Amino acid sequence: MIRDFRSGDAPAMVNLLTTQFPAEEALLGTRPEMFFRVVRRVMRWDARLMFGFLRLLGRPVFRLLVFEDDARLVGTTLLTFPAGAVYLSMVVVDPAVRRRGYARALLERAAELAQRMRRRYLVLDVLTDNTPARTLYEDRLGYRPLREVAFMVREHPEEVGAERTTLAPGIRRFEERDNAALVALARAQTPPEVAEVLPVPRRLLADARTTDRIFESRTEAWVVDRGSGPEALAVATWSSGREAAHLSDPIVAASADPALVSELFRTAVAWCGARRAVRVMSSVPQYNARGRAALEREGFHEALSTWTLYRPVA
Repeated sequence: MIRDFRSGDAPAMVNLLTTQFPAEEALLGTRPEMFFRVVRRVMRWDARLMFGFLRLLGRPVFRLLVFEDDARLVGTTLLTFPAGAVYLSMVVVDPAVRRRGYARALLERAAELAQRMRRRYLVLDVLTDNTPARTLYEDRLGYRPLREVAFMVREHPEEVGAERTTLAPGIRRFEERDNAALVALARAQTPPEVAEVLPVPRRLLADARTTDRIFESRTEAWVVDRGSGPEALAVATWSSGREAAHLSDPIVAASADPALVSELFRTAVAWCGARRAVRVMSSVPQYNARGRAALEREGFHEALSTWTLYRPVA
């Protein structure tokens, strides 16, 4: 039986996520106690009322589906809702009951929901070397490769120095007025076939406040600006629930001064280090060569590779 997540599912969910994604969890370092706190928060009546209201407005935040077999949670997937698509994360089934069609059933239910919501595409990520999963998605369910994404990692962020109390000339904090120029830069670096499925959002940090409230996280953003508007953006997110902090996919204009871009990312990494993050991660599509090069100059290296796959809903 497929149903929505309930608060009592939390222990089984934590066990699945921490044991069945070993490569990812080795980097993320999820702390189970934080997951339980998040569950308690999102299941409160006021949070459920807010999420229901947003769903009625056509702006759903997420939906967490589980597969129950003989009163036991044996599978799950998380649905989020970028413009025009349904994004499936954490698609996992307990090894003890695999090859019974449970993963396919979860994906088919997601497709039904996407059709009901009039979304055009289903999207998910899979490790490049996960051959069984890719066979299921591509050969049996009709998913197609969209983009390759590298998980870039920088260990020991505290080594870049103290948090910047005074920003270097040419670096400043992100302001809402920067959004239009940065969106234009992001769209210019996104291939048309990717933009068709996963368009750059109209507001880059629109969901940061809601996400921070749910996950007890903090988000900060900085730009390179030499007086003519933003030329690069770094967005850092830290949560006490994970060892790793996160940098968003970098936006770097061809005109940006490499020295200032390096200082931009050192500023973001130092901010993460000041919050005792063990490492900093960033998911960077292979087509974002300037962003990847900027991170590599600051000690990031590729730790994992994934493929984003998609299929039309209809």
